[in-house]
Amino acid sequence: MTQTESTTRDKGVSTERGASLVLITASMLLLIGVAAITLDAAGAGFNERRQHQSAADVGALAAVQFAVPRDLGNAACGSYSGTTLSRCNGAIEAIDVAAATLDDPSLADWSDSSRCGTPPAGYAVSPISDCVAFPTGNQRAWVHVPIVDKPTALAGVIGFNTIGVTADAIAGTSIGTPGGVLPFLLPGSAASTDYNCLKSGSTPNFGECADLPSTGNFGTMDFYLYGNTDFGYTSKCSGDENGRFAANLARGVDHPLGVHPTGVGTGRLDDAYCPEFSAEPDMARAQSGVGSQAAFEAGMLYGGNAYSADPYDGRLEDAGGYQVRDAQSPNAAVVLNNEPLWDYLLADPPGTDCDGVDTPAEMLSCISWAKANSQVVFKSGVDGLVTAQRYGWTPAVWENDFGTPSTDYHMKGYTPIYLDTTLYGCNSNRCDIIHTPGVGDSGACTNNPPSIRITCGTPGGGNNNLLGATAYILSGDIVPGEAKTPSPGSANQRAFRLAY
Repeated sequence: MTQTESTTRDKGVSTERGASLVLITASMLLLIGVAAITLDAAGAGFNERRQHQSAADVGALAAVQFAVPRDLGNAACGSYSGTTLSRCNGAIEAIDVAAATLDDPSLADWSDSSRCGTPPAGYAVSPISDCVAFPTGNQRAWVHVPIVDKPTALAGVIGFNTIGVTADAIAGTSIGTPGGVLPFLLPGSAASTDYNCLKSGSTPNFGECADLPSTGNFGTMDFYLYGNTDFGYTSKCSGDENGRFAANLARGVDHPLGVHPTGVGTGRLDDAYCPEFSAEPDMARAQSGVGSQAAFEAGMLYGGNAYSADPYDGRLEDAGGYQVRDAQSPNAAVVLNNEPLWDYLLADPPGTDCDGVDTPAEMLSCISWAKANSQVVFKSGVDGLVTAQRYGWTPAVWENDFGTPSTDYHMKGYTPIYLDTTLYGCNSNRCDIIHTPGVGDSGACTNNPPSIRITCGTPGGGNNNLLGATAYILSGDIVPGEAKTPSPGSANQRAFRLAY
């Protein structure tokens, strides 16, 4: 090897070593910078992020809780009404509670839309801040804590003087009432009775259903569909009264309800506030009798998918029960829930009238005794009354509403009921089928039975349209706490939760 070759090779090695040194130095600086940013983010940044997430969580819960279309005394909301007022109220409360969670709330600029991020699809921002948004009906709320630039400790040496910190959350409100409100009505005094009747037509005219329609018996309430995300319902704020009736009968009224304080004058009318989920209307339109036999039958027996993406069962439909229809066109065979009310009595109920109950007559005696003595006689828990398919609530309206030309009824309260006997294909003397849960089939139905709390008939025989039903009238004194505390019209009827 010549001298020239050796010199050239040595220079090449020296050049490569120099380039490697530069690369190593740059890499070390990069690693140091990344480490500095990581340490800042893992230290102060992590704590700030956790604090901001807590602020977003409590803000979202406050937003959905206070998104109501009423005057809450917020001066900034004075010019708004309806949906806009709800969103204004919710946003103000969200910002107040979220700011109180931050160490330095002055750093969070809720008026700067550039720091608010983008709300989820289908959400509209509030009039107060783009950092708070709601979907139609305001059943949910999104809160985005504005981006706050927090100073760094180590990363500043490489030019990163701040780290942007933010968080968001979505909260929802659902109906916490057990059983659901059914679209029937009773006068407020009807809670003193123990048994009553619903009916969709002129027959049957015997037994408990003999004198309908009359004061003290059920009529129907015209509730609208507000669009409940838990039920999968879309809103229906006008038209199709019978379709709405059937859907509300099958699933229960899909929004929280209120109580009118006097029963006189104006109030929050159900159709006027649709689809404001949290409006808690205390008035609704009603009829003196069931408006449509087909809608009554559809809600009780068949369910459907009107205003819902997914099909739902009828109120009483249950594959393990008693068959009341065969496959008559256009409807398929129908099998009903067959659980009697006495299945939900305590194992050792107070009072001898509630011990060993296994007939409708004994059940009525038990209810009468329990009411007179204000004794809870029904089970709670996973197999308690609150889980019963036939359990629900019906509005009790102020007595002065009956016999007046007005069709706007004031809600006085809500009465717990348990659906019982159903009657099919009836004329003035008899029915083709009568079904009472827990009562054995006695064969063909006879004319003018002494009581309709029986089971008789052959499915598929004659005109088996559902024409009437009865219900036990309970009271808050005799049902367990979980079945009365979150009752309609109470402060506990709505439940609030973080959606994600």
